[in-house]
Amino acid sequence: MKAAKEYRNGEVYFRIAFPDSKRHYPKIESFVFVGKNLSDEDTGDAWYFQFADGFARHGSILATDKGDRRVVILPEKDLPDMLDLGRLVAELEAAALRRRTAEP
Repeated sequence: MKAAKEYRNGEVYFRIAFPDSKRHYPKIESFVFVGKNLSDEDTGDAWYFQFADGFARHGSILATDKGDRRVVILPEKDLPDMLDLGRLVAELEAAALRRRTAEP
């Protein structure tokens, strides 16, 4: 298995989903990477991404116990779901192309 992408603490990453089968209309969620293997309960490597709105309002889950504590915890196999800005732009451009070239 190839090495996992390096994520930088405090950086914003995106998860994109397409609710339609033709992948024309993206839905985007924003996250902030807060660390790897943060819990003693992690049974393998685990990457922690805090929802960006909670991070913006209350700060990192590592710095406070107040506010929105929602996180997404991903194993290595699911890391490709978290996109940096460049990959997000590429996905959005691909969706726009699919829409433009779709049969009416």
